[in-house]
Order: sequence, then C-alpha cells, then structure tokens
Amino acid sequence: MDSQQAGRAGEQQITQAPRDPSPQVISIMTTEHYNLQTGRAMTISDANGRASLFLGTVSTSLVALAFVGGLSRSGAGVGQAFYIFGLVLFPSLAFLGLVTFERVLQSGLEDLIYARGINRIRHLYQEHAPEMRPYFILSAYDDDASVMGNLGMHWGLWQIFLSMAGMIAVINSVVVGAFVGLLLTALPGALPLSISIGAGAAAFLVSVFLHQRYQWLQGRRNLGTLSARFPSDTEV
Repeated sequence: MDSQQAGRAGEQQITQAPRDPSPQVISIMTTEHYNLQTGRAMTISDANGRASLFLGTVSTSLVALAFVGGLSRSGAGVGQAFYIFGLVLFPSLAFLGLVTFERVLQSGLEDLIYARGINRIRHLYQEHAPEMRPYFILSAYDDDASVMGNLGMHWGLWQIFLSMAGMIAVINSVVVGAFVGLLLTALPGALPLSISIGAGAAAFLVSVFLHQRYQWLQGRRNLGTLSARFPSDTEV
C-alpha cells in the first residue's frame, strides 16, 4: 500500500514538474516584461512629445496670424497680407496635424499591443503561482476588453475621442474648417460671411468623421490580427 502511494506521489511530481518554470524561464519572461514596459513608456513619451509640438505650433501660429491681421488692418476689414499669410499657414498646420495624428495613432496601437503582451506574462505568473492570484489587481487575460480595462478604457465610439489621436483629430479638423472658411472669404466676389462659416463648419464635421473613422478602422485592423490566447470568461 505504501509503495502504491509512493508511486502515485511520484506520478504527481512528474506531471507537475513541467509546470514549474526554471530560473532561466523566469529570467527571460522578467526581461520581456521589462522590455514591454519600456516600450510602453517610449510610445507614451513619443505621443506626448508630438502632440505638444503640434499644439504649440498651432498656438504660436494663431498668435502670429492675429499679429499679421492687426498690422494689415485697413478700413473696416483686414488687409490682403492677412489672407495670404492665413492661406499659407493653415495648409501647413493641417499637414503637421495629419502626420502627428498618424504617428500618435501608431504609438497608441503599439501601446495596446505591448499591454497585451504584459497581460500574457501576467497570466503565466498566475498559472505557475495560482496562490498569488488574489494579489494581482490587474487582469491577466489578453482579450480586448481585459487589456483596455487594465488601461481604464473601453472599446467604443466615445473612446476614440478620448485618445491622444482623437484629440489631435479634432484640433486638426478645426484647422481644416478654418482654412475652408478663410479660402471662401478670400476668393474674388467673396461669399457672405454666414456661408463661409457654414462651409467651414461642414468641413470641420467631415474632417472629424474621416479622422475618427480612420482611427477606428486602423484599431480594429491592427488589434484584430492578434487573437486572444487567454480570453476572459465573458469573452468566451
């Protein structure tokens, strides 16, 4: 009887042995965890730097535009220099806004991918040390809902406006709308101000829609290529 119990205990040890990670595996995964954390920090820093550059450029450009408008004022309206400066300035700002939007969007998607990798490593930790599970406050599942939940976000229409790329999209759309309104005002036989404002508002709405639709599609396309290896019970 004792030999049978010893044999069963030996079988349990054999079956459990492969689940015990070696120190080399722990070292590798810890290094990977650190690399993913570093990658997240770099993407966030890059997005913040580019957004600050864009917003700072928009701010100083508008101050310069107001200054030019004040100097070129003649009679009841602004002078020709204001329109020339504005028609050169706003397309430049729109281009800067587009490239900033694209890069910030890329950084945001990279951040989500890195966060998913960290969740997978956290899942490995909990697999091999289930008794430590109560001490983890973040989810160890790598489906979209769990990853974004760890970041305090949820996948939805409103969320795209709360992202850094969504903010840049709105600001850049304001620049596009201002350019359209200014262009219609500067054309020979200028249209009434109300029509120029309406056209600028319409251009703003169209630009916001195109920016955010692109962000939504890119998010689904890039994150959809990574299937969840450890989905939560609700995801299943």
